Amino acid sequence: MKILKATLLGAAIVIALGACAGTVTTDKSGTRSVETAIDDATITGSVKSKLLADERTKGFDINVDTARGVVTLTGGADSQASKNTAGSLAASATGVVRVKNQLVVAAAGSERREDANTATASGDVREAMDESGDGVDDGWITTKVKSQLLADPGTKGLNIMVETHANIVHLSGVAATAASRELAISIARNTRGVRGVDATRLRIGN
Repeated sequence: MKILKATLLGAAIVIALGACAGTVTTDKSGTRSVETAIDDATITGSVKSKLLADERTKGFDINVDTARGVVTLTGGADSQASKNTAGSLAASATGVVRVKNQLVVAAAGSERREDANTATASGDVREAMDESGDGVDDGWITTKVKSQLLADPGTKGLNIMVETHANIVHLSGVAATAASRELAISIARNTRGVRGVDATRLRIGN
């Protein structure tokens, strides 16, 4: 179901971009034909579909731009291996001439990662999904995590604050033991819609 949804989403991107395609001015004082513009839009959609369908990259905010078959990837990735995977997936799409992999490798939830993810196409798509009810928004995740922490015997008495940004849960405050801290992280991580958990500000103490 996830792969089908990702494929349909990719197809929607292709249609939207194709509908906007027309005579496009290039940097070489010429114009590109409608056919060339549609080809680039098709490549963008194909790459986007591959990234959304692959378990290793589907959770990342990756923007895909294509010009004359040259694909540029911007956004964030968890590791160099993930960045390389995204580049390989893009290169495997039909019609791709070259890939400029400009993904920033940074930990999920970090300021550098959030900066890299800002205004990416996938982020825009996710916001649209949230507004339509097809996705899970930050407010719902925060409420859900808080209620689960309060209901679980291992965490209900703890002073834990919960914030969610771009589906990343940030936990802060105090956990009584290392075990209760890990339990809180596990509860947050396993909540529907959560893409990652940042518990760097959740300390152990009295």
